[in-house]
Amino acid sequence: MKRIFVIVTGLILLVAVSVSALTYTAQQTEDEMIESIVQASSDIISMKCDIAQTRRVPLMDEPQKSSGTMIYFKPSRFCLNYTEPFEWKLKVDGDNIMTGSDDSAMNGDAGRLYKGLSGMILGCMSGDMLKDKRTFKVTVTDVGGEWKALLIPVRRDMKKMFCQIELGFDPKTRLLRRLQMDDAGGGSTEILITNVKLNGDYEAEW
Repeated sequence: MKRIFVIVTGLILLVAVSVSALTYTAQQTEDEMIESIVQASSDIISMKCDIAQTRRVPLMDEPQKSSGTMIYFKPSRFCLNYTEPFEWKLKVDGDNIMTGSDDSAMNGDAGRLYKGLSGMILGCMSGDMLKDKRTFKVTVTDVGGEWKALLIPVRRDMKKMFCQIELGFDPKTRLLRRLQMDDAGGGSTEILITNVKLNGDYEAEW
């Protein structure tokens, strides 16, 4: 279950990074901001970043920390590579879902779970998910010098996992720098994103 949560967290992280190239104008309405996010998302061909994750659970005194990298290729490939506190990898290539160092195929109930999640993520990477009112209610505001996008789940399966997802952006670089997820069980996950690189050649690291 711990590994499944780490990977689900990483998948949600892909949702966040898909909107990381905002175009900021002080007079923009929320609809205009969302339109600019969708346009920026359409320009992402590939992406790589480092992630540092902190998970807090109500019954645990100490937070759980993990880190690794993430790589995405348009239109339907991504790889989550966790290196700390253990090494574990998830690859999605279209309908094919692979795990571990030997790229073992994931089938059965777990395969169906990740196939559904990966389809959602790929929709977000294209920008379409931000307009999909069946999954999230999205609001974008400028609060205290940080752009904040708040995603409230409206789809039943997402409500079972999360109460809300908040994304924080640096208004100067227009890149995502913080992700806060509050889950239905009372826990929370914060992810800090650094060294974001767009549209490079990362095939050798895939």
